[in-house]
Amino acid sequence: MPLGLAPAARRSPLVAVAVGVVALLGLGACTSQPSAKAVAEDVVQTLDGLTEAERTCMLDKLDTYSSDEIEQIGEANEDVDFQDTDAVETQGDAALQKFVDDLSACMTAS
Repeated sequence: MPLGLAPAARRSPLVAVAVGVVALLGLGACTSQPSAKAVAEDVVQTLDGLTEAERTCMLDKLDTYSSDEIEQIGEANEDVDFQDTDAVETQGDAALQKFVDDLSACMTAS
């Protein structure tokens, strides 16, 4: 299901992953900074409301991205206002939209 068609309540976990990736960039030059991929994996692991199948699927989808790719997505979308419910679609670049769509494919209809 394309993200734009997902109910807002089901989009929230996906936006949380995107926010986690972008927020990572705010950590600055901290030498112990985790990779963007590690942050995304941690966010998926701790999200409430996912079935185990959805969580596993999302982690598998994350494995198809390198940490550098996820970091580039975050850097390119630092100015996205994730308080806006349509932020990914209206402010995010194509790579962010694809990233969220990839994760969205794991969400089962409720």
